[in-house]
Amino acid sequence: MNFRSRTVINILLVVVGLGAGSIVVERQYLAATPSPLNTEKVADPLRVEMVRPRRITVAQRLQTNATLEAFEEVDIFAKVSGYLSEVRVDIGDHVKAGQVLAVIDVPEMKQELAEAEAQLESKRSGLESARRQVDHSRANSVLQNALAKDREQLGEGRGFISDRTLDQVHADADIAKADLGVAEANRDLAVHQVDVAAATVEKIKALLAYTQIVAPFDGVVARRQVNRGDLVQAATATRATLSAGSLFTVQSINTIRVFCDIPENDAPHVHVGDLALVKPAGFAGQGFTGKVTRFSMRLDPETRNMRTEIDLPNPQEQLYPGTYAMVSLEMDRHEDALTVPTAAVGSDSSGSFVYSITGKRVTRLSIHTGLTDNSRIEVTSGLSENTPVVASATTAPAVQTAVEPEIVREET
Repeated sequence: MNFRSRTVINILLVVVGLGAGSIVVERQYLAATPSPLNTEKVADPLRVEMVRPRRITVAQRLQTNATLEAFEEVDIFAKVSGYLSEVRVDIGDHVKAGQVLAVIDVPEMKQELAEAEAQLESKRSGLESARRQVDHSRANSVLQNALAKDREQLGEGRGFISDRTLDQVHADADIAKADLGVAEANRDLAVHQVDVAAATVEKIKALLAYTQIVAPFDGVVARRQVNRGDLVQAATATRATLSAGSLFTVQSINTIRVFCDIPENDAPHVHVGDLALVKPAGFAGQGFTGKVTRFSMRLDPETRNMRTEIDLPNPQEQLYPGTYAMVSLEMDRHEDALTVPTAAVGSDSSGSFVYSITGKRVTRLSIHTGLTDNSRIEVTSGLSENTPVVASATTAPAVQTAVEPEIVREET
């Protein structure tokens, strides 16, 4: 091949290479340049979960510890000293009011009663004698007065009766009157002596009645601390110092008192009749419904708590005094209150608020709130029942953000 042919071939190769390069560059340019037929793709709006306000019953609730106690409890003591001859009941026995629980043998007191009754009969006999003496003295006084009057009539202007005799007659009348006064005084004394003797007899009978230890009310014997033959002493001190030395403890448990302490901040909200749920230990969480029955209307200066009682009917006697329990109180109960989840409510220096959607954009609504109960908060103003709110105020988009609302169903 000559030089000219090679030159022609090289020129052709250069031309072909330039053409291929221009084609590649053009294709890259066309690929990078958008087609006039394509339109810009718009991003989907944010989806926001919404909840609807609901009307429910809300209350200010308080959880506190409690103790179950008998409705009535009494430690029974002896009022006379002696030896127990009978013990008729044991722990767990049901007793009726007036039922004899034990008997104290005091033989010397029976002898005292016999002597006192004999003394009473003697005083009554003396009273009868004093009364007869009064009757005799009264009759004698009447007689002497009549004789004196007759003698005066005989002696006036006739001289049948001497002055000395008249003086004697008047003296006899005065003596009879004095004797009547003494007889009446003796009778009054005898009356008082009979009263004293009768009181002594009644006193000994009352003491003898105390030899029978009886139940003061219907209940259950919760404690027995004596046996037959034990020497018991008459109680002379207070219950606090003698509780360990009582003969029996009787409890009335048809109704149980539930004692709990209300903290200072919650005390003003407690009212008689407030609903209470009592969960005693040992019942696997089973609750017993009652109501606040009474409270002390004072706070303990040391604990700043107020003693509150709840009465629970216990006809089956399944609740025992001394049991620990948890109490849930409902205070300031509001029926048919408009509520939203607590997560839906936010707050700042301007107050409480919720987020809602208007025209598919986020808006803020100022509200006033009331009670908070079980993850829901009461809305007292600023919100309509038909206005859904954003489920979470903390994660809500900024105000005026375009969103796609999605109503979610809450668990009831």
